[in-house]
Amino acid sequence: MSTGARPVEEHLSFCRICAAACGIVVTTQGDRVLEVRGDPGHPVSRGYTCPKGRAIPAFHHRPDRLDAPRLRGAEAPWDVVLDDLAAGIAAARDDHGPDAVGAYLATGLAYDLNGWMTAERFLGLLRTKQRYTPATIDNAAILRAAELVTGQMQLSTVWDPEDSRLLVVFGSNPVVSHGYGTALSDPIARIREFRRAGGELWVCDPIRTETAALADGHLAIRPGTDHLVLAWLVRELLTDGADDAELAAHADAADVATLRTLLDRCTRDRVARAADVDGAALDALLVAVRSAGRLACFVGTGVVMNPHGLVAAWLRWVLLAVTGSFDRPGGMRVNPGLLMPLRGRRPKPSPPEGWTEPGPASRPDLPRWAGQYPCVGMVDEIEAGNLRALVVLGGNPLAAFPDPDRTARALASLDVLAVADVVDHELTALATHVLPATAQMERADLPMIEGVALATGTQCTDAVVAPGAQRRAVWWMLGQIGRRLDLDVLDGLDPDATGDRELLARLLARAGADPEAVFAAGPRGIDGPAPEFGWVHDEVLPDGRFRLAPAALVERLATDLGALDHRDPPATVLVPRRQLRSMNSARYESSARGEDPPWVRCSPIDARAWGLADGDAVEVTSAHGALVGALRVDDRLRAGVVSVTHGWIDTNVSRLASTVDTVDPLTGMPCLAAIPVSVRPV
Repeated sequence: MSTGARPVEEHLSFCRICAAACGIVVTTQGDRVLEVRGDPGHPVSRGYTCPKGRAIPAFHHRPDRLDAPRLRGAEAPWDVVLDDLAAGIAAARDDHGPDAVGAYLATGLAYDLNGWMTAERFLGLLRTKQRYTPATIDNAAILRAAELVTGQMQLSTVWDPEDSRLLVVFGSNPVVSHGYGTALSDPIARIREFRRAGGELWVCDPIRTETAALADGHLAIRPGTDHLVLAWLVRELLTDGADDAELAAHADAADVATLRTLLDRCTRDRVARAADVDGAALDALLVAVRSAGRLACFVGTGVVMNPHGLVAAWLRWVLLAVTGSFDRPGGMRVNPGLLMPLRGRRPKPSPPEGWTEPGPASRPDLPRWAGQYPCVGMVDEIEAGNLRALVVLGGNPLAAFPDPDRTARALASLDVLAVADVVDHELTALATHVLPATAQMERADLPMIEGVALATGTQCTDAVVAPGAQRRAVWWMLGQIGRRLDLDVLDGLDPDATGDRELLARLLARAGADPEAVFAAGPRGIDGPAPEFGWVHDEVLPDGRFRLAPAALVERLATDLGALDHRDPPATVLVPRRQLRSMNSARYESSARGEDPPWVRCSPIDARAWGLADGDAVEVTSAHGALVGALRVDDRLRAGVVSVTHGWIDTNVSRLASTVDTVDPLTGMPCLAAIPVSVRPV
């Protein structure tokens, strides 16, 4: 006899919280997402998924999900909200020009391929320069360094654990973050397999992170000295250990000579003193590099967010080039791309100083590059009256931008602040228009971030459940707004007569892929071309050569090395960290279920010196602001280091940063790491 209960079903999909894109098995009953577990048949993730992935059902059914559109604080029908939003955008554009309208395309949109591509087309048709992304908060140094050295900012390097003898990690914790530069699913198992096969792992980090705990060697260097350790390694390798054939064929002799002269003063004893590490530990790292010959190297957010992050990212490229480790077996490779192919395009290289345009009118000190203004200039543009209508897609500047109080006041003053998101948060309370977006279980998708993937192919998933309540896809919202503004955002398609798959099929076809083959392969993926080496030298590097000595970065390092013997480091500095159950400002488990709250972490040595104990309420103060949090004494931190996770509103690290001071002039990135701070009891 039938009970009328809906059947329990299982669906293959893949997780879209981070770039690792792990295969998952999703259990549903009707419109309920009951469980997520790893897919053992997935060729890359092999049954693994992290706590965030397993918490997708709880996230999907959160009590604060956005279910209905809102207009100035009150629920309203979609047509009413969209009509009013389009009218507000049109008024700003017509009265003040296209640059009066802008958008912030955030991390939550980075794993929604249809949404991101539609947003890019929407902004292009608006002809606005007011485009912002989180790249200028946490990733611009990586992009700019790649551009200056190789001529292409999108050139990513991938570590292959099965084709490597040595991995050196600076300021990154892939066990928790699942990689920075290489998307690393099942990171603990992969690192252990790598070491069992004879590989060696070294970590340079002021914290004994979960990754450092698995390493053969850990150097707890002083924050902000990563670039000095890298510079010393390059100096020593140019003396003994460089790949002379690689340098002769693919580097200018003048650049190599410049590096030799520049790094002459970067001796082992000076660097050991500046980094506050035993010189013998540096020697051991150098022995490991020389013994391996070729290596892989990550430089993570703990490095690129500090004042010397761009220099460190550059020297990491120099280290790869000097050892012949880029685009060569045993080193790091480049994915050719499938949806966004890099191979075969013969892209035009940037000029030696990189592609740069004039910045926003209110902040001429900032560059416009990578098709965007730096995020630190957004508030100035609003306060100057230049930016009047802003669309925020999948993010929260209040948790990401420096000076959140000023940011909140500026955003609240806008004529139009439209926020499309999955859950309610502090920004939606300020919004004039709130647009409830579908979450990952409610949409079909392809992975957008290909350059950092372990595999060279792609995978596809259908929606697992139908969109609940009044939620809509971001591409649909933008298509509807475009229709009202006479902009063909969906390139001839009717948003009401189009589905996720149709848009994905068009993207695949334009990339030269077979949509039906990709859809048939599903979440376990379709193979791309086998990894190859050497093609980047031939097809991408300007005239087949690295630019190893960019003038601006040589000048910066020369200044820093000139003060190497006169460093007076601050007693205490702030460093970032990752949390396993959070992705930036998105939380995937509650504290009751094991989420780690945003502790203010310090070493036992510092806690004793300050007369503080575990759990004490403390205030952390910088030159630009202060935050209050609970202290957690953690013996994994070296003395002189305070660590707090980014992305929290109550314990908001962004309060300690500035939109003006220590902003990198080449990237527009604010300094969010190695910030001098003091700690006192509340």
